[in-house]
Amino acid sequence: MFLLTVWFAMILIASVVPVAGVETDLPADKVVHFVMYGLTAILLFRFFERKTTLTRACYSSVAVAALYGAGMEVVQYFLPYRSFSAGDMAANTTGAFLACVLYVKGKKLWDSSQ
Repeated sequence: MFLLTVWFAMILIASVVPVAGVETDLPADKVVHFVMYGLTAILLFRFFERKTTLTRACYSSVAVAALYGAGMEVVQYFLPYRSFSAGDMAANTTGAFLACVLYVKGKKLWDSSQ
């Protein structure tokens, strides 16, 4: 839980600090969002899997990561030095979903080989 809290705080800080230069829709920005929220979903999954089924843990992880990412985009809308981006929200959600699915598939493969 501590690592998850620290990770969410790091995302919050990275989402609200002013960035050098102009925000762009370059693919590198989307890759960063994809990876950050993919890691978020995996951390959330590891938290939820102790409490529920793998499927429900995956759904919950993706939902929480996507909602947190959407919340960060809404916060950025109100900051004069940041901007709201539906593309970033899509990258957040896609990264969370794909990372969680791949993590669960890998976990099942690992568990079946033991």
